[in-house]
Amino acid sequence: MFPSGQDPYDPNGAQGGGDVPPQRGLPDFGARFDALRPDAPLPRKVAVVRTLMYIGGACGLGLTALFLLGLSVPQEVMADALRQQADLAAEEGVELAVGVEMMRSMMITMAAVTGVYGLLSTLLAGRIRQRTVGVFWGVVAFQTAAGGLLLWNLVLGDLIAAVPLGFAVTMIVHMFSREGRAHYGLL
Repeated sequence: MFPSGQDPYDPNGAQGGGDVPPQRGLPDFGARFDALRPDAPLPRKVAVVRTLMYIGGACGLGLTALFLLGLSVPQEVMADALRQQADLAAEEGVELAVGVEMMRSMMITMAAVTGVYGLLSTLLAGRIRQRTVGVFWGVVAFQTAAGGLLLWNLVLGDLIAAVPLGFAVTMIVHMFSREGRAHYGLL
């Protein structure tokens, strides 16, 4: 720069004076490269993933609390409730053979599964703003594992698993979108 502030290689000030408009007939690569800036905002699709992961994490932690609350019920009360359920099922012609210990073990297992899901989902959602490749692949791997478990439940007959499976697939697709990959530097 000259003392006057004039750039000798830009005599009319057009190059350093602002954004260069895209040339006609050429693709606009600026939008993708803008996502690589350190101060780039979170892309909308990644923000959707983050929001859905917070919601899923809160649901997982809430379900864990409910399962743990169910475990606090005394054995006699649980046995009476299971007996009532068995009587109602017998009226419909279905045999219900679930004991108190089996019910407690199922509740412990479900509390562990939903608790781990809730904690990991909340942790990853909190870190999704960090633009590291590890966060990107962590979110993708987590949603793939959750989707696999939900697909297995769907195949076994749990039709309600189709709803969270759709959300898991949506989050994976959003992370692999052009904006998502560009935000994490994976063009």
